[in-house]
Amino acid sequence: MKLSDIAPTVAIGRRKFLQQSLLGASLAGISQVAHAATPKKMRVRIWCEGGAPKPVYPHDVDGAIAEALGRRAEFTVTKARLDESDAGLSDAALDATDTLIWWGRLRHHELPDHRAKAIAARVKAGKLGFVALHASCLSKPFLELMGSNCELGGFREDGRPERIEVKDPNHPIVQGVTSFTIPRSSMFAEPFRVPAPEKVVMVSTFDRGETFRSGLTWSVGKGRVAYFRPGHDGFPIFFHPAVRKIVANAAIWASAQA
Repeated sequence: MKLSDIAPTVAIGRRKFLQQSLLGASLAGISQVAHAATPKKMRVRIWCEGGAPKPVYPHDVDGAIAEALGRRAEFTVTKARLDESDAGLSDAALDATDTLIWWGRLRHHELPDHRAKAIAARVKAGKLGFVALHASCLSKPFLELMGSNCELGGFREDGRPERIEVKDPNHPIVQGVTSFTIPRSSMFAEPFRVPAPEKVVMVSTFDRGETFRSGLTWSVGKGRVAYFRPGHDGFPIFFHPAVRKIVANAAIWASAQA
């Protein structure tokens, strides 16, 4: 099942979502200890197709992620958009990036093929890390890296809770995070047609019994690829403290500096 024709859902209020998320994060015992600064700042580029509902993401998805990562001393953060020249992914831009964080949902087909191939080539050469978020599992760069159609067993956009269980608590991507719940989310269901991951770090469960491997990692050539499932733009998921920590951890883990 593909996501390319999904219409945006009705946006929900960030204040109520954050109140629920912060309570859940407190109960989950998220560590507030900051990472030690790295000797050299990691250059993180956040790519976004644009178009998120402004009541949910006033500065779009990339703005929410950049705001969180920009608070951390170990990162230098830049943003890129689909509608920019070279989709914000010129050779010079990619060469100045250690980790590329990717968010897309409805406009995968609009990315020029040669830019997807340029990303994949750098990842395989160990020059770039790649972190795919939510429906970015169907993006051209991710498909190129996986060598698979990466289709899902099903999806649903009902705004019901997503319970994320940490399966590999020793993995760097979940450092400082225990199992938690996102109060309103979309649903993906297995099977998820990707190559066997090196690690299944997290698994999500949903109200009707569906499950999904929601935190996966691979080595592709000399590079690293991480996938994290939550992140539908109809819900303010990237303001959730556990989600923000996971995205930051994934950027560090996947980095070409790692």
